[in-house]
Amino acid sequence: MRILVTTIPFSGMEISSTICKESLNQRVSNGASIAAIEFLEDPKVSLMFTRTHGGVIARGTITSPCNQDCASCGDIKPHTVTATLEWVLQTESDRAAPEDTIEDPGVIFYSGEHVELEEHLQEALILSVSPFWKPPLEENGACSGCQKNCMNAAVYSDSETQPSNDQNEPQNTSKATSLGALLQKAMLSKN
Repeated sequence: MRILVTTIPFSGMEISSTICKESLNQRVSNGASIAAIEFLEDPKVSLMFTRTHGGVIARGTITSPCNQDCASCGDIKPHTVTATLEWVLQTESDRAAPEDTIEDPGVIFYSGEHVELEEHLQEALILSVSPFWKPPLEENGACSGCQKNCMNAAVYSDSETQPSNDQNEPQNTSKATSLGALLQKAMLSKN
């Protein structure tokens, strides 16, 4: 997505467009043997540009549906990723000094009359992806994506301990042992 900055009025300009999902997916999978996420549609971009005396302020969102591994069950699930965008577009001549190489993630420097935003849009969307994403849980504790009870598959319950014949040795009534019971047993074995 390329913007001609000189055409942006002080009253502002709104742009709704898309960027290419193929180049985005290639960037996501670059260097990985298996892509952890795949974008399903061209991401939709909605930006509002406002000219100021120090440059141009760009605010908006980019959103796209994608497939991603669920952090609970490991199955691939669809969901939507949205990134909020807020940048200041400034010319290279507005930099503090020519040798200034410090990059501010909120400032995009450009030269000439055009600014290329595609790479910055891709980056914003990729950084909005949570590596430990999981669908929300329903009231019954089941995953809203797969309807499995992923959280209870390997959950250890807090079980009450009952004294055995030996008053110093707690006995667990279920197969799962709570952390409290383990700590109590460790403390009793020290004495």
